[in-house]
Amino acid sequence: MLLFIVLAYLVVCSVAKVDYGTLDNQRESIDALVAEYTAANDKSLLWGAYRSNLYLGVKPRLPESLLTGVMWYSVDDYQGIGYLRHECRQEDQLDKFGWTKYDARIGGHEVIKDAQFKTQIDADFVKTESGNWALRVKGKPENPDAKTSVVFYAGLEGEGELQYAGADEIVEKDAKLVGYSERLGGLFEIDVTRGADDQYIKKQKVHEYGLDPSVTRHLSLTIPTGNVWRAKDILLTLIGEKINQLKDKLTVDNKVPPEQLFQMQNMGQFSGNLHFVQKTFQGEFEFDILYNVAETDHLSSDVLPQKIKEMNDRFDKNFIEKFQLLAPFTKPSYFQFAKEMLSQLLGGISYFYGDQLVDRDVVIDDVEFSHAHLQGKSEGPYELFTAVPSRPFFPRGFYWDEGFHLLPILEYDSDLALEIVQSWFSLIDDDGWIAREQILGDEARSKVPPEFTVQNPNIANPPTLMLVFTKLLDLAKQAQATQSHGLRLDDTLDVSQLGNMHLQNPELLVDYANKIYPQLQKHYNWFRNTQRGETSLFDRQCHSTQDVFRWKGRTKDHCLPSGIDDYPRPEADVAELHVDLLAWMGIMTRSMYKIAHLLDKHDDSKQYLDIYNNIVGNLDDLHWSSQDKSYCDVTVDDNDENVFECHIGYVSIMPFVHHLIPASSDHLEHVLAQLHDPEQLWTPYGIRSLSKQDEYFHKGEDYWRGHIWININYLVLESLQYYGTHPETKPEIRKQINTIYTQLRTNLVENIFKNYNETGYLWEQYNENTGAGQRTRHFAGWTSLVVLMMKMPPELDL
Repeated sequence: MLLFIVLAYLVVCSVAKVDYGTLDNQRESIDALVAEYTAANDKSLLWGAYRSNLYLGVKPRLPESLLTGVMWYSVDDYQGIGYLRHECRQEDQLDKFGWTKYDARIGGHEVIKDAQFKTQIDADFVKTESGNWALRVKGKPENPDAKTSVVFYAGLEGEGELQYAGADEIVEKDAKLVGYSERLGGLFEIDVTRGADDQYIKKQKVHEYGLDPSVTRHLSLTIPTGNVWRAKDILLTLIGEKINQLKDKLTVDNKVPPEQLFQMQNMGQFSGNLHFVQKTFQGEFEFDILYNVAETDHLSSDVLPQKIKEMNDRFDKNFIEKFQLLAPFTKPSYFQFAKEMLSQLLGGISYFYGDQLVDRDVVIDDVEFSHAHLQGKSEGPYELFTAVPSRPFFPRGFYWDEGFHLLPILEYDSDLALEIVQSWFSLIDDDGWIAREQILGDEARSKVPPEFTVQNPNIANPPTLMLVFTKLLDLAKQAQATQSHGLRLDDTLDVSQLGNMHLQNPELLVDYANKIYPQLQKHYNWFRNTQRGETSLFDRQCHSTQDVFRWKGRTKDHCLPSGIDDYPRPEADVAELHVDLLAWMGIMTRSMYKIAHLLDKHDDSKQYLDIYNNIVGNLDDLHWSSQDKSYCDVTVDDNDENVFECHIGYVSIMPFVHHLIPASSDHLEHVLAQLHDPEQLWTPYGIRSLSKQDEYFHKGEDYWRGHIWININYLVLESLQYYGTHPETKPEIRKQINTIYTQLRTNLVENIFKNYNETGYLWEQYNENTGAGQRTRHFAGWTSLVVLMMKMPPELDL
């Protein structure tokens, strides 16, 4: 992906007439520009909703620093606390939750519709250029007498101090925390405002074993570094211990009202680095959480409404500028839908820090990985800035997903996308490997079954970061065509200019590209060396015996490295060759060639071009089955003779979606026929993952065996665009492509739109029979690609 960036930079440079000689002579000026940009960028992205696994959580992009979060539960009965809301969970069965507007640099608005508690929570998050931020939390229960307890917490890890400014646990007005952290810029304050007095539970007779729920309460204690994320468990333990002390004193006739029973109590009067502030409301409520580290742009409840308005206006303006939706998706309802889809993707961007478990000793069996038992050893700590596939179910970084995540992000904020790319590639080890799942730290591991927490450095994942270059090149060209110049060194750089700085300033892209190229080479070589397939033991005639590939680390029933886990494959054998991996290596090599060529690295570019031509040749030499009219995996029979393992679907169309089939090839016609055949891959809701005629269709686990996935459908649409406008594509084929493209784009968007309106969620996959969303809900990762589909042209220019 980084590659793409480099490409973009180079294209930008050529457009802007910038060459290396000029850059060398201006090194000092370039360094100054890079330093100014880096400082402004880091400051604008310091704080965010980077605890995306929580409904409401704010922290900085810093290790062992300040973590904050909000929890709530009903105290109308004794069961409500058992359903306390904190981390995003599918089991909570919320009607809907997510950011309806979100920009990592300025803030956003989140809506949480809680069906069980019959309450809607609205949260406005705003940031200032000076590093201050605020959350305004509003609650609106359906029942005006409903009682809700809300707990805010803040914990400081690492060096520094965080203290409560009050005298005891009862807070009369605003609760104030005062802290100091060099990483955060020195002294800071957190104010949790009281808000209107009439929103709290009315004064009532307090049971002898109860606590007054009409007051705000504070509690603090000291916990070890790395444990603030356990705040929910700590709170429930404290309340549980208090109740256990009363269990022998309470009877059916001597009950403590739930709003009095489930109050926290600072029994030890401890002072520490973790602080809780509890408020209990009756009916609607509103309060603010104000973080101020600087007097400039000081945030208070009085200025917050204006700041919220400015944030909303700016997001709307940015969205309209970047996403011009095209017919038939031009009604206001589609624009609102698109804003929410983009915001839910951006609102999933997270910062992770911690160790990961890696087994570098286990030997992967030549046949399969089923019998290997991974013994993880801790490595790190590492940090990662990334989007996530699903806040409730997959709240961590996935290499295979991230390239798709970055495509919409590039459109909205290309500088942010480059920041994420840089973070991912900083994880490359000495051999060039990146773990396919980034499970960093105990909090991330708590959401993963133990058998999946250990990574192995021989296992790959599709290099989707390579997909970003095409879009980046387009954006770079557009930016240079519309901008007379970028940032001059005598300009003042403010946050409003961030987002397109690399596209508008070739010097920044050049600097970025030169720094990242060695990492890209290392990563590419790791792929090519570790995933190479076997040819020497078998009679395989092809362009190059060095450019054949097999996913290492598969099991009998799954090929997790491929990303499409249970898609039918040959029987596990050393003889396997996987056509989808060869296609991924094709796009990776093509990207490396373009970058090396643009960087005037002539020997490298020649090498990559030779490899690329070998890959394209090997696709036809080894993987095209004239009988099946399809690209297929390859294995051998009992006589060690090559045989095709053909399963029409996402694997077989990989050469098509990566533009590796020559536009003039007859093979293109066969792929198009399969795509548009209802008995094979076509449905009214999108392209099936596996042909309806396949013997494994909807068999077994049925994960990638028929139902519709949006990431691959996006690639199909993009490839239809490519071939439909390619000058070497036959006119009659162009017409056919336009028909498929127009229908598929409309079908996909309308079905995702319909499901979202009916269920409140984006889904992991969509049923090929009914179009209904299924499996993981709130899958706002690659399903958010629907935003890009809506801005694609309604039909192709023939």
